[in-house]
Amino acid sequence: MTGPGEGKIPLRAAVFLASGGPRRPLPCDVYLHVKGYSLARVTHVDVETEELNRVLAPGEHSYATLICAGSRLTVTLWGPRRCRLEIECRELAEALGPSRSVVYVGGKEGGIFLGFKKEYLRKLEELAERLGVRPR
Repeated sequence: MTGPGEGKIPLRAAVFLASGGPRRPLPCDVYLHVKGYSLARVTHVDVETEELNRVLAPGEHSYATLICAGSRLTVTLWGPRRCRLEIECRELAEALGPSRSVVYVGGKEGGIFLGFKKEYLRKLEELAERLGVRPR
């Protein structure tokens, strides 16, 4: 599901894309999509803009390296579609804490989603609860 919906918490974020050149701003919406709402089977982060479907088409997927430092999450896709997505979002970065991990990146209609390891899911669900949405 793209756009606002039940259990999708909008996050204030600036997003940048770098793929073979300088990073450029990417106007998009970022949501913390909580498990049990709007068809979410697991809590994840949605980054929604049609332009990201040029990186990963709906139904495609990849793994990426996630580095969380300061107020920025840097997601670097592996393989032939190598590119870097930078998400500047203090709330998200503070919830995850300084870290380096692997994330699952899936293409969906109108953008991508980021799937996290269990230890980070707990942190994201704690953030969701602080923001008033309890996972189901």
